Amino acid sequence: MTNLHNANDTFSSHPSAEYNWEAGVRRTTKEGRLLVLSPEPVMTAARAVDVNAWIRRKTEGWLDLQLGNLLFGAEFALMFLSLGLLSIGFLGFGFMFIVGPNQLGQWALEAPLFMLVGNLLVSLPWGLYFYFLGNKVVKGTPPVRFNRQRREVAMPRWTEGKEFKLPFWNDSAAGIAYIAYIGTIAAVIVPFTLEGESAEYVQWLVTIFGTALAVETLVLGAYFFIAFRLKKKHDPKLVYETYPWEKLVAYIETRQDIGPGLMATHTVLTLAIPKPDDPESALAAASINVGHETAGLAQWECIRQFMENGPEACPDPKEDETLAHYKAKCRQARKEMSLLPWLSKKVGDWFFQRYLAHIITERRIKTLALRSLPEELKAWSAPLPKEQWAKPSEALQNLNQQLARAYERGLKFTQMGPVSEWQAGREEKQQQKRGKGRFRA
Repeated sequence: MTNLHNANDTFSSHPSAEYNWEAGVRRTTKEGRLLVLSPEPVMTAARAVDVNAWIRRKTEGWLDLQLGNLLFGAEFALMFLSLGLLSIGFLGFGFMFIVGPNQLGQWALEAPLFMLVGNLLVSLPWGLYFYFLGNKVVKGTPPVRFNRQRREVAMPRWTEGKEFKLPFWNDSAAGIAYIAYIGTIAAVIVPFTLEGESAEYVQWLVTIFGTALAVETLVLGAYFFIAFRLKKKHDPKLVYETYPWEKLVAYIETRQDIGPGLMATHTVLTLAIPKPDDPESALAAASINVGHETAGLAQWECIRQFMENGPEACPDPKEDETLAHYKAKCRQARKEMSLLPWLSKKVGDWFFQRYLAHIITERRIKTLALRSLPEELKAWSAPLPKEQWAKPSEALQNLNQQLARAYERGLKFTQMGPVSEWQAGREEKQQQKRGKGRFRA
């Protein structure tokens, strides 16, 4: 997922207070090296490609960046539904058919009933747990939003504060409560299976265990109701920091992590709003692992093209997680695959409930993720009349014009160095040429 940094995080491992963020700067850090892309988000001549599917939503006025494989989370949760159906069908009814009917021609339904109850008590809770965990992940990774009409960036961050812990609750307490509750439910069901016992005795057992189940339900329900209200009150709150687009700090950092027997290289694209009193620390930031500097430039160019040239110049969000894309893939697979591979694919689709998973994922992307955003962000994202649109600065326009001519001559952004030095060298060369011309004249 997109990494969101708190206000006390530094941009990287470079502590130099006098360091100035400027496009084109290359710097060596303790962990590797970095290339600065902004402030002054100049054109890089890279191709705009959404390499890591960071673009989640795009409109005429704003662009959302939000990473995460939401489809996999939905498939994993729905897998428990398939496991439950398989266990009831194969184990429950399979055992029933193996035993066969009794002397009176009656089928023993205890095995299917036992598997049904077991899945309601085990598979269903786990499936619901992972489903709601996926919803929590969507709400916990809010998007970074770019508004091209205002030429501003809205960066999410969580307010300072310690995460609230539920009182008297930990992994051990959760396990004990779960086992006790499941055991009580089973104790309510077991008396109905007793043979040879009087109806009064069975009723007495059901009354005792049913009362215990009601007490447990009331106690746990009241506890969770009060605890989650307290948790919601004390948990950090989501806020958005707005910042001018042309002053946003952006850089690509390549790090080398060396372990006992392994050396791994990680390349990360980071977007950050610096703190007013400490330019080396981020008030809010987001980063994505891009794999390579070239991929980082392509990902950055998607954002820059949207802000400078409009939504047509920026790639559309990937459709891999939409229901329409899934249906199109199924139709294409039916045309291209032979019968056996196609049947194998359909079995896998059913096991992971991919049709339903795409419906859930689309809902999360289009509804759930936007529902938790602050009202201030929604008002900030409202479209403006065209005459009120912010214009790019004259300095940025001049830089882009000069760079366009430089790129036509074969120069590359990754090799030109800091923009200020490149401009100074260019002006010096022009003065030298003009001076030589006057001397020859």
